[in-house]
Amino acid sequence: MILFRYFAREVFVSMLAVTCIVLVISMGWRFSGYLTDAANGLLSKNVLFLLMAYRLPGFLELIVPISFYLSVMLAYGRFHADSEMVVLESCGMGPARLIGVTLILSFIVALLTAVVTLWLKPMGEREVELLLTGQRNLTEFDTLAPGRFQTLRSGKRVTYTEDFTAEGELSRVFINEYKETNFFGPKNVNTVVSETGRTQVDATGRRFLVLNDGYRYSGQPGQKNYQIIEYEEYGQLIAKEVAKKRERRRRAKKLDELMGSKDIRDIAELQWRISVILMIPVIALMAIPLSRVNPRQGRFTRLVPGMIICFLYIISLSSARSSLATKNMPIEAGMWWVHGIFIFITYTIFRMDWLGSVFTRFLDRFRSVP
Repeated sequence: MILFRYFAREVFVSMLAVTCIVLVISMGWRFSGYLTDAANGLLSKNVLFLLMAYRLPGFLELIVPISFYLSVMLAYGRFHADSEMVVLESCGMGPARLIGVTLILSFIVALLTAVVTLWLKPMGEREVELLLTGQRNLTEFDTLAPGRFQTLRSGKRVTYTEDFTAEGELSRVFINEYKETNFFGPKNVNTVVSETGRTQVDATGRRFLVLNDGYRYSGQPGQKNYQIIEYEEYGQLIAKEVAKKRERRRRAKKLDELMGSKDIRDIAELQWRISVILMIPVIALMAIPLSRVNPRQGRFTRLVPGMIICFLYIISLSSARSSLATKNMPIEAGMWWVHGIFIFITYTIFRMDWLGSVFTRFLDRFRSVP
């Protein structure tokens, strides 16, 4: 039990560190994309952190297995590099016991991954869909940020307001819109400036932007025939796009929905979720011989080959899922053959490592003979 706690602490501390580093990098890249959408008026800034929170399980789906695999290689590699494994073996920590401890650790991580993959990730994806559907139902002025120029309506309208209160009051408004273009640029440009403005809803539920005390300029850039209108009050309908009902994405479907479906794409998604869980014990066992290094070589000697094998495993599963979903692979084969191949690879690595250690011991004994 003491040895198990020691192994668990070394592996899980390394796993936590690797997970945090990879998670920060991955989520930072995704968050920058959401910030761009918010700057372009496609998302409200109020939902950015909610979106990232709901996306978190999706990132963890593969980060957790990879981090566990890396942590096993790093921890066991340090044991070998510092000759701790030799001491542990002399205390009765044989290969069979090491495999048993590693499998127990892998089952703990597999249980955590199952919760993430089968429950948390689909739930998060459903919440993301609801948020994005709500964002598509927002009008242009719902995502307007005061004090900055904002491109709206697919780049055909630029809006600026110095201040925008929660009650819908605007001050110092600038709106530039063009509706037709040619080779040389916009043909018709409408520019509206106003000191104040507000949004209001009429009896039919339609929403209007009402501007006060301003000017409207209409014409073609480069030409002199501009039309200038001074107004005391200028009203404009705020178009509201109704989001089309979309089919729920497969990664957002619940487990029972996938299990009861006959759709080949749903079957592929179900097998992918199960495969991510089944992969963990396989790569954990694979990490045992790959982490065995000579103390003179250092603990990171086999890290790169080990990562290449792990990524080949994930890429093979992803390719099998795509082939199964597009009916390029028989449903009977599924994705299970990938696990069979890598179980065989793991067995081969174990055999090579065992034969190598036997051969090394034989040479050592031969050299010691006078």
